[in-house]
Amino acid sequence: MSDDNSSLRPITVSIKDAQAITGISRSRVYEAIGNGELDAVKDGDRILVTMASIERRQAALPRARIKPPKPRSARRATAPHGDAS
Repeated sequence: MSDDNSSLRPITVSIKDAQAITGISRSRVYEAIGNGELDAVKDGDRILVTMASIERRQAALPRARIKPPKPRSARRATAPHGDAS
């Protein structure tokens, strides 16, 4: 096996890391574990969330429907207020 650990991916992550990866709160991570959205295992006292379940949950989220911004109108060529030049 290679000594280079940079290419290794974790199989499980802590609750704190699951929060950071998903962008959801700690209580929402626990809620997602409880309702089966995320899979977790126990390692002694620690609860670890599987990366496979995080990736599965993220892939199942609906696509965001965001309208493109309206084009900005051309700015007037006059000097800003209070500028006498």
